[in-house]
Amino acid sequence: MPGLLDGIRVLELGGHVSAPFCAKQLADYGADVIKVEPPGWGDEARRMGPFVGDDRHPDKSIPFLYLNTNKRGVTLDPATVSGARILSELLDTADVLVENYPPEGRPTPELEVARLAREHPNLIITSITPFGQTGPYRNHAATDIVAVAMSGLMYHSGDSDQEPLRNALNQSFYVAGINGAVATTAALFQRMYTGMGQTVDVSAVECLASHLVQAVPYYSYMGAIKGRRPVRGSGFEELMPARDGYVIPSVQGSQPWSTVADLIGVPELHDERFASGSGRIEFGEEIYELLIQGLAEWDRKTLHQASGERRLVFGMAQDAGDLYQCPHLSEREFYRTVEHPVVGEAQYPGMGPKLSGMEYEVRRPAPLLGQHNHEIFGDELGRTDGELSQLRALGVI
Repeated sequence: MPGLLDGIRVLELGGHVSAPFCAKQLADYGADVIKVEPPGWGDEARRMGPFVGDDRHPDKSIPFLYLNTNKRGVTLDPATVSGARILSELLDTADVLVENYPPEGRPTPELEVARLAREHPNLIITSITPFGQTGPYRNHAATDIVAVAMSGLMYHSGDSDQEPLRNALNQSFYVAGINGAVATTAALFQRMYTGMGQTVDVSAVECLASHLVQAVPYYSYMGAIKGRRPVRGSGFEELMPARDGYVIPSVQGSQPWSTVADLIGVPELHDERFASGSGRIEFGEEIYELLIQGLAEWDRKTLHQASGERRLVFGMAQDAGDLYQCPHLSEREFYRTVEHPVVGEAQYPGMGPKLSGMEYEVRRPAPLLGQHNHEIFGDELGRTDGELSQLRALGVI
């Protein structure tokens, strides 16, 4: 089936995580995404570990390999006169520009948002930064931990008797990328009716803050700051050790307490003191010790299956190996096999949503540095082999 965004061309400038992940979403839906990287060293994500085979090769960064599937790649220095001219030609062919430069840190005046909007009125300009294009923090840099902390999310993570917990794996930048892709798609839809482009200003901090559906209204209505979860001590709704990892026992649902006690398999859990919610809070430490005893006899997957059969809401903490071998994800065809010319074959996560009108596929692996220079600059923009050689020698491409 054709992709839903077939015929849409996206230029991606910037690097690291947020802009590449935004553009990857658009590419996965069928858009022709051209990734523009600096000549010589490329996207900074090429230097992000871990690396395949522990080899710090620019085409072996695992984050880069995942973030840039389904894209074509070129190298270009838009700060040069010739590079700016080529960039302008590319922008004339594009529907969307996705970038994550700091508001006052763009490599060339041609990439100033106001100028882009004026010179390319049909273009959708999606700019992703930690704090957005306006406001007193607009030019502040932020790592993932700073973005999570500034958003308020970190303050609500963890137990109330300990310091806030940080989420891992650059989630703020991935969340910003997803939000950017959704907003860009909406802007494309509106352009069908108006014929005009627009700017899409994405703040990673605001994207995370918008997920705090209780904290701000809680403060607004009550003048109170919602804290982290209370330390209950009963072991329910929290990670606890099983024989081969961690599980999340639960008392949610309509099943009686005896069903939970039967499943765990410790006779003392049938004590009438534990049958009510107030009793489980009052005697939480005692229950906790009994759960530790009982769960030590269970493997995670066996417990997860057994709890589901009893209509109990138990979970398990899966690591990467569990996910890779997960029968549920396998049956839903979540993973896709990708063949890369440098690192070979591997399984990659697929799309989260499934659409009946589009079959998701990885059409191409992450591009090598400058892999499509000749195809795009030569075949599509008309540069001759001699001109390309000269541009390469001058460091333009």
